[in-house]
Amino acid sequence: MKDVICKLPGIDVSDAGAISYNGKNISNFYVEGMDLADGRYNQIANNLQAKAVETVQILENHQPIRALQHQIKTENVALNLKLKPAFCDRWMAYLQGGSGARPLLWTSAAHAMQLSRQSQSSYTFKTNNTGEDVTDEQMILFEREWGRICEQPLPAFLSQPTIAAPLKKERLLFNNVQALSVNRLYKSGETSQLRLHSNYTHDVRRQERGSETAYFQSSDTLLVAEQSHTRMSSDEADLTLRLENNAESHFLTNRFNALGRWDRSTSLFSGSQSVDQQMKTSNLGLRNDFKDVRNLDAYTLEIRSLLRYNHLPASLTINDTVFPLHMNHFYSDQSLALISKKGALSHQYTVGTTGEANTILNSYALYAIPTWQWNPYQWSVDVSLPVVWTKFPSMDYARAMVNPSVGLQYKLNYAWRFSASGSFRESYGHAVDFYNVPFRTDYRRITDNGQANNLPVFRQQTYSVYGEYRHTVNEFFASISLNQKHLHSNRIYEQRFDGNQMTLKAVDQLNYSSGQTIKGVLSKGFYDWGMNALLNYSFGRTRGEQLNGGIRMPYVFRFMQYEPKITWTPLRWIEVGYQSTLHCGSSTIGIDTRLTPLWRIVQDVHVAYEFFPGVDWTVSAQHYYNKIGISQFVSTFFVDLALRWKPGDWQVDASLTNLFDKRQYGYTEYSSFQRYTSWVHIRGRAFLLSAKYRF
Repeated sequence: MKDVICKLPGIDVSDAGAISYNGKNISNFYVEGMDLADGRYNQIANNLQAKAVETVQILENHQPIRALQHQIKTENVALNLKLKPAFCDRWMAYLQGGSGARPLLWTSAAHAMQLSRQSQSSYTFKTNNTGEDVTDEQMILFEREWGRICEQPLPAFLSQPTIAAPLKKERLLFNNVQALSVNRLYKSGETSQLRLHSNYTHDVRRQERGSETAYFQSSDTLLVAEQSHTRMSSDEADLTLRLENNAESHFLTNRFNALGRWDRSTSLFSGSQSVDQQMKTSNLGLRNDFKDVRNLDAYTLEIRSLLRYNHLPASLTINDTVFPLHMNHFYSDQSLALISKKGALSHQYTVGTTGEANTILNSYALYAIPTWQWNPYQWSVDVSLPVVWTKFPSMDYARAMVNPSVGLQYKLNYAWRFSASGSFRESYGHAVDFYNVPFRTDYRRITDNGQANNLPVFRQQTYSVYGEYRHTVNEFFASISLNQKHLHSNRIYEQRFDGNQMTLKAVDQLNYSSGQTIKGVLSKGFYDWGMNALLNYSFGRTRGEQLNGGIRMPYVFRFMQYEPKITWTPLRWIEVGYQSTLHCGSSTIGIDTRLTPLWRIVQDVHVAYEFFPGVDWTVSAQHYYNKIGISQFVSTFFVDLALRWKPGDWQVDASLTNLFDKRQYGYTEYSSFQRYTSWVHIRGRAFLLSAKYRF
């Protein structure tokens, strides 16, 4: 179904599977009005047959809580799939298996799905070593309503290495993955339902790369070259139970989640020194979210409760020397809100308390959040004035913060819509920012918060302007947004080197950074021609400072990116697609250092041709151009071939990937004070034959 959705005018699907409409990510994904996957909608889009769907609906101004539909207006966009009657309440299943060579390859999958208006089920098992990342189906692709004004993300000392490069993931991913997921949704009556989700994933990945990193300092430039062989292993088990009653007068939901994740990595580094590094990080967590919304005579009452506990053991081993970094973390957020509406004006007054306890620092807070929403004809004005008082008992420190925000929306008519917003947010650092003992984050880097005596305080100003136009009949959609962000803090990190060892030392000095971005989408469908064209574009600039050798060095990073996509089906039996990415980034460090602008150009063309009903041939070609220095560039060309045969309920696929057997890919990237050039080992030529049978 995802292949169909991405061809609809105004809709775009990212490489990770996230769906957006006119540049705005969807907030819910429904099938027959029910959200089976609870945000993991890749499990539906990747496995549901397109022929089972009758209509794709876009739901604008979507308010998922019925009790608030006449109280609070939203700008959310949701997507709903309506099935053909023949596929409602019917089991749809398939079995797939395949094998290939260079090296020995395998792929296997089993899926069963039943979708109706009373109950829905989805069971999936997938395993392969072909480079296909099936863990994307476990990702939650949109923000849920569980977020809190004060909630902090989980603290972490260590970050596991990742496999990343400006290249399609399946070309550089050497994997061995098994993923099992179960989704079940039971509906009782018209408004009540129970949702069960569970999954288990075992994923092993390997990567070989070489790199040269240039660190620009106030007095000189340090070059560090190294090669690495890394093996990453991850096991994750997740169980979620959610009970919900979504009636017009009463909304009640309770969501319980149990999570276990164990990540391990082993890296062998060679260069100026040989190092054996092992990293272990785990997360054993329990979380319970409760929300109760009741419509009473004159107002609506909302009660929310969040309880969260995480056990976070971690360790870093460098040449048999172990550095343990364990943490236990508990968090609580309890709130009560009153909501009322008189005419076009809605009032919401929320009071609550939070508590945080971990092995580094404890705190608690009291907050009050008055919110007003005014909805006269064509207009919507939102004003929020959160006040948060936070106490750190062990530091004998307390502080009150005010975080105002204002939003304005104007709908001129069906075609034109505009909005503007501004906000100010003050917050404290995460628990790790208070850890006053130097700790290693890998074999070359140390973080030291010991020199900073003040509590880290961050103040962020955010402004945005947004406009969109759509003409559904002419299949034309356009949107543009301008965003500006300013960040002030009382802490800056100084970068110090001792040979190849780098230490980030926290210093009590004012720090400032800012960023501006412009991004938008243009989409046009040509129904008579069988063509759909889309353009994503973005421009941006980031300014900041880095403390280096006691000297504050400014930096400026600029980028621009264009992503045109064209799909053309002039005849029923042929399809031509073109997609490209044009990205340019440049960086200025200090006063005199101006790094060469880097161009990255990717062009992707595919042609699908149906010889006769049931047999089609696809040829795809990709060209990557990367500038990696003043006069150096990398030009890489890939060609893939695929043949598909569909006799009855069977589907047989034969594919030959990386026809020219490219084995290495190089690229250069800039960050604030670094230039990073890397050569990564990629998958070579491979042949795969698979068969799928649908029930």
